[in-house]
Amino acid sequence: MEQKMASALPLITAVVSTRNRDDRVVRTIRSILDNDYPHFKIIVVDQSQDGSTESSLKPFQADPCFYYIRSDTEGISAGRNLGVSKAQSEIIAFTDDDCEASPQWLSELVAAFLSDDRIGIVFGNSLPGRYDRRLGFIPAFVRREPFLTNRIDQMHHINGSGACMGIRKSLWHLLGGFDEALGVGAPFQSAEEMDFTFRALLANGFVYEVPEVMVVHHGFRTWEQGKTLIQSYLYGIGAMIVKHLKCGHWAVIYLLFHLAWRWAFGRPVVDFGHRPSKILRLRAFINGFWAGAIHPVDRAKGLFRDRKKR
Repeated sequence: MEQKMASALPLITAVVSTRNRDDRVVRTIRSILDNDYPHFKIIVVDQSQDGSTESSLKPFQADPCFYYIRSDTEGISAGRNLGVSKAQSEIIAFTDDDCEASPQWLSELVAAFLSDDRIGIVFGNSLPGRYDRRLGFIPAFVRREPFLTNRIDQMHHINGSGACMGIRKSLWHLLGGFDEALGVGAPFQSAEEMDFTFRALLANGFVYEVPEVMVVHHGFRTWEQGKTLIQSYLYGIGAMIVKHLKCGHWAVIYLLFHLAWRWAFGRPVVDFGHRPSKILRLRAFINGFWAGAIHPVDRAKGLFRDRKKR
């Protein structure tokens, strides 16, 4: 009976893109395998420069739920795109290689998608793991109440990240995947989830943020490392904003206005453990905006062009 019930539930695939995390990604994979959802697969895309991560993951390779890909690609967006392309499920889950999924992570993600067929993206909460607050911080995002929208003028209310994210593969196909110029390890360093969400809303897709979907983030940063991280966030956002201006997506001005208000009068939605310097954030945004402005864009697809393929 339990086997029949499990087979009636939709398959979900968890995609983890990793690079040079050695045995640290093991905790991520183990936490996903310990989920209570009965019908799932895991795809790990390993972009590491040596074989240490592969060696750490060898004990999982006998598990029929686990699928490993060694890849020469660079950047988290390229890794995610490769993982999604290999997935056989409509529902895809993402987390990062320094996160630990809650036991209900996959079941809550599936429940969120099943609550409304129009939902194309689900974000959850990224809670900080234990750390010494005197030495630094762990970036975190916590939403207290659920939020559902398909309105582009409400984009500024969506603040989840790829550390705890789910999508429909059909939406990924429609949008042409994640922009591989954005995100960690790519030229513009971040904002791949924001960009994907913006393009989904342009296509009238629904985005749902759900507090019950949770992971624990263990990505500790010292205060000095935090400056680099914050700069990369704003650099990517600046590039993403100007890309959509170049594509004629004028609705991005709504988002730009609200981001400017948040910079001037509010504080970042992501918890950096302190209020970052406004000058630091503004300088990084302007640098990203300028770099994105001179980078070629495929206006039809809404993606940056790969200069290597020109």
